[in-house]
Amino acid sequence: MRKRLIFAVVTLALVFVISVVGASVLNLAGSDSAPGEGKTDAACASNLVITHPVSNGGHDNNRILHVTVTGDMTECEGQAMRVEVDLPNAEHAFAVEKIGADVRSIEFLFNETTGDFTDTAPIAVDGELVAQGDLLGPIKAKDFGLVSLLIASSWE
Repeated sequence: MRKRLIFAVVTLALVFVISVVGASVLNLAGSDSAPGEGKTDAACASNLVITHPVSNGGHDNNRILHVTVTGDMTECEGQAMRVEVDLPNAEHAFAVEKIGADVRSIEFLFNETTGDFTDTAPIAVDGELVAQGDLLGPIKAKDFGLVSLLIASSWE
């Protein structure tokens, strides 16, 4: 009987320790304040880094306010960059920017009055991209999906 009691206490202690360690790992790995980040290359630029930090707004209210693309884009001067973000229900957010001289960072904002992201894909007019649709405000972090980046000198 005494062995069973000691075994039960040790087992409960191990379960408690495993649960606490597991919870710590989950909390650290799933930290909402950490930025999402990905790397990609383009024909005119290598080692581009795309980040989308999460603004902490409380439970289920954390938001993405901007997407930043950094890297040496000097060879991309004069070309246009199109950023697309997957949203729920097969919807997307789009932003367009013409790349200037010696650019090393471009920030695309989610803001319904002065932002860059719209709810409609841009269209090509005479080889240039023209933004379309309504501006989008900050996106809930849980609704923010895959980010696609395209850089080209001419669009059709």
